[in-house]
Amino acid sequence: MNTPTRLAVGALAATLLAMGSPGAWASSKMLSDAKKAGLPAKNCQYCHTEALPKKETYKPEGLNERGKFVLDDKQKRNLKVADPSVLKNFPGGADKK
Repeated sequence: MNTPTRLAVGALAATLLAMGSPGAWASSKMLSDAKKAGLPAKNCQYCHTEALPKKETYKPEGLNERGKFVLDDKQKRNLKVADPSVLKNFPGGADKK
């Protein structure tokens, strides 16, 4: 393998390691997608119990009712990444959205 190929393979491997498991943790993109969908998401605690959850310490127990609703949907639909737009179907009144 030549040097440019090794560098490309190394960069790809480093990127994949840095990403971790994309389906196991939320991202700022999910927060912005929820906002774009018209939901009143202001921070991570919209779906998490922690103010700033970390992917290294993620546990499903760290999700609030909304987060568990999204996780259940992800598992039912066999998605790799959770779909925050499903929050529009979250049961409850307007104050629960």
